Amino acid sequence: MRTRVFRHYGNLYGVIFFWTLLCYGRITEAKHLYQYTDDKGIVHITDVAPTDNANFKVTTTLARAEPQPLMRLREDGPDTDRTITFINFSGGPVSVEVSFSESANVATEPPLPARLVIKPQGETPGVHIHAANPRQGFHYRFSATYMPGDVHAAVDESARYRLPFATHNQFTVAQGFGGKFSHHDAQNQYAVDIGMPEGTPVIAARDGVVMTVDNDFYGAGLDMARYGDRANNIRIVHADGSMAVYAHLQMETARVHVGAHVRAGETLALSGDTGYSSGPHLHFCIQQNRNMQLVSVPFKFAGADGDFVPVEGTVLSAP
Repeated sequence: MRTRVFRHYGNLYGVIFFWTLLCYGRITEAKHLYQYTDDKGIVHITDVAPTDNANFKVTTTLARAEPQPLMRLREDGPDTDRTITFINFSGGPVSVEVSFSESANVATEPPLPARLVIKPQGETPGVHIHAANPRQGFHYRFSATYMPGDVHAAVDESARYRLPFATHNQFTVAQGFGGKFSHHDAQNQYAVDIGMPEGTPVIAARDGVVMTVDNDFYGAGLDMARYGDRANNIRIVHADGSMAVYAHLQMETARVHVGAHVRAGETLALSGDTGYSSGPHLHFCIQQNRNMQLVSVPFKFAGADGDFVPVEGTVLSAP
């Protein structure tokens, strides 16, 4: 979780704008940098690998990626008549809660506090702020907190999830619901860790739209400060507003992009060992935005003998 604070000071009526973003979810920047000199003597530095048939020497540098927020705000208009626009970079809805911490002679549309659902990959003018009495000075301080997912969504508890790996494979559940090692907070309580070798194709468990892709982190360990927010993962939003998270993926192996529609059974990426991790595995869970809190929810995998809860020690076999 990262908190960003921005301040703007107006120069007409002493207007003060204040907002805070709590970032749950990220979009990362590219990691590998490639440097080469082409046949014309021009030096190139790029994050796109040269083609395999390139006949020049390529030097590769592994750069550290930094998490980027899913959303930004833009303020338009004069100090006395402001419009706050929310810019959602993700492929799914994001909910925003806006409220005043102090205000005087201020009017807004919609009235604050308010919860707004921001459309995917676009800009939404969300709050209009102006003086209730334009002949008098006014001031305010407000905060805007966002969370992935539609806060109004109702999760379909009967939804079916296929195993997130290809047919004819067998892997063991290393940690199930409420696992003592790391499944003890609300976001991960109903997660499952599936032990699998790095490089195993990870398959979409349900149809949906790719919301976020973290593809550029490297390294793993049990130092939370160092690795806690550095697991490559893919978040997919489903038709009912629930979101599947596939985490600890191998660096630069994502096969899908933000906004893409995927079908159950489609390859998303390769499994890995990135972020806060004690060894190669796939972390899988279903989450929802519940009252502006990101929480995991119980689910069942679809098996040959019926739906089942993934219990620690169970050997999973994709039919």
